[in-house]
Amino acid sequence: MANRTLLLAVLVTVGATALVVRSRLSFPDEKVRAHNISEIELAPICPWREPQRDLQKFFPSATDYKPETRILSGRRPQLQERLGRVPTAEENALLIHRVTSGSESLGSVLTRRVKGEHGGIEVVTAVDPEGVIRAVSVQSQREPDVVAREITSTNWLGAFAGKNAKASLRLGQDLPEVAAPARVSAQAIAEGVRSQLVLLSVADELQQPGRDDGHLHP
Repeated sequence: MANRTLLLAVLVTVGATALVVRSRLSFPDEKVRAHNISEIELAPICPWREPQRDLQKFFPSATDYKPETRILSGRRPQLQERLGRVPTAEENALLIHRVTSGSESLGSVLTRRVKGEHGGIEVVTAVDPEGVIRAVSVQSQREPDVVAREITSTNWLGAFAGKNAKASLRLGQDLPEVAAPARVSAQAIAEGVRSQLVLLSVADELQQPGRDDGHLHP
């Protein structure tokens, strides 16, 4: 009886040790894998925080807007060529707010969160039906005052107007230069706007006859 008890105790100890070792070896990998999947599949979409206010400013005659999501994962080669880089996971889809006045299309509003030097910056871009920028605004940012003044100035943001997906949006060329402390964040905004214009141009091409509509169907 004593031998059986001793043998059972040894087996339980060995089993528990194996379970602990397996947990220590496998759990970190599983945690990392789950984190990566979350980043890829659940890339957060930047919200449009003040639609009524922005519509009055960007499209004064607007009567309505309707969100739609375009799936672009099947157009990655075109995106890479036009972006000049490999598309990110969040660029597999594009949320577009289509703005209308009655039955007339006035254009679209796009939102994007970019990485500024001091935190996330949320950018709103309004374009006409041809994909030409009407206006760009910063709806949220965490930059220090010296940077915030530069990237939210009417002069700098106003320089985006009239640009389309073919513009390089480079500081000092298509856009005014900014003070050195604001350069990283300003460049992030410019690249974010340009990327949205490229994604929109590819998304709108999907609406041409004979192409898959690219909609995200429920």
